[in-house]
Amino acid sequence: MKHVGTQVIKTMRLILRKLELADAEMMFRNWTSDNEVTRFLRWDSHKTIDDTINMIQNWIDNYQSDSTYYWGIYLKDGEMIGSIGITIASEYDCKAELGYKIGSRWWNQGYTSEAAQAVIDYMFENTDVERIDSYNAVNNFASSKVMEKVGMSNEGLLRHYYRIRDGFQDCTLYAIIRDEWKQTK
Repeated sequence: MKHVGTQVIKTMRLILRKLELADAEMMFRNWTSDNEVTRFLRWDSHKTIDDTINMIQNWIDNYQSDSTYYWGIYLKDGEMIGSIGITIASEYDCKAELGYKIGSRWWNQGYTSEAAQAVIDYMFENTDVERIDSYNAVNNFASSKVMEKVGMSNEGLLRHYYRIRDGFQDCTLYAIIRDEWKQTK
């Protein structure tokens, strides 16, 4: 599979770029320490800025590989409001998985959809990915809206698909394939 790694992406209101250790304070303040943001995630809210520093360092280390796709989401004024990434699920099948988080102060303003659309476009324009999946806990209605807004199709229910602090979650699977994406361009 062809890879290009994490490159800067600019949208109308956002800049998506690699995480840096200098982002730790904003990241901790704006979303990694927020229990509402981490409610449906596989990790708990960060208790200290060191938790966030360690997370950023892991991503920085992963940037050495061109198959790493992980961006901080920044407003044009430089404020970090979340993160978004693509995990390559299968090199052979050219499948990827989209995931994102955004600070609760920026919910319902279209930022996540804007970032997700930019990342989907980036992947289909620059790699040979054929399919991008994403899933959300069935009670995370806002995430479903994001996936639908960026052209992903609901493909069904995944029972007890992953575990969070509240237990196992039933999830809705969404996906977009290259031909569907091309039809929107």
